[in-house]
Amino acid sequence: MQYRCPQCGAPPAQPLPQVGQFSYTCPYCRAHSVLGTPAPQPPPVSQPSVTPFAQPPVIHMQYDHAAVARTHKWSWIIWLVVVLVVSGGGGAIRCATRNSSVFSALVWSGDEPLQCSGVDQITVSGVEANFTAGTAIIATGNCKVRCTDCTISAPTAIEASGNAEVTIVNGSVKGTTLLGSASGNGRIMVIGNAQASGRVQESGNGKISAPVPRTK
Repeated sequence: MQYRCPQCGAPPAQPLPQVGQFSYTCPYCRAHSVLGTPAPQPPPVSQPSVTPFAQPPVIHMQYDHAAVARTHKWSWIIWLVVVLVVSGGGGAIRCATRNSSVFSALVWSGDEPLQCSGVDQITVSGVEANFTAGTAIIATGNCKVRCTDCTISAPTAIEASGNAEVTIVNGSVKGTTLLGSASGNGRIMVIGNAQASGRVQESGNGKISAPVPRTK
């Protein structure tokens, strides 16, 4: 469409745009006019909705100083026991355990022969040990064994060598071949109301005190 100035009717000095809205100034009468239609606006860009993060709840904790102190106390006790066991001080603990009749079954249940060596001190009571072969009690080194109210039966009931000592108090001890064999400085003593049977054998400075026949 041919455009003319609405003021003076003069045609434009140059071609006008065909689309879009623009301002026009007539070169003849200097009248101003707005021509065309507005350009379509681009659709608005939708912003993604953002959900604010919920704030985590604030937890208030009470510090129990007394409980922490008790925990530290037991931690030190446990640590001390471990150190004693590892460093050799556990020998006192083992000795206290073995000298208590409450723990006799833990020390020697009678299911297997008792073997004692080193400087161990073992005290048990009420043990029943019956074997068809071998020796029931074998003590070497400086070991000391005391068995009260025990029932012991084996081909060789007791062997003591080195500086070991075995004491049988009450109960009964039976050796189908030998009641006891003592060698070195070993000592075997059957005392109290113990019933003893079997021959005894002594060598070196070994000594056996029991009401039974002796052989060398």
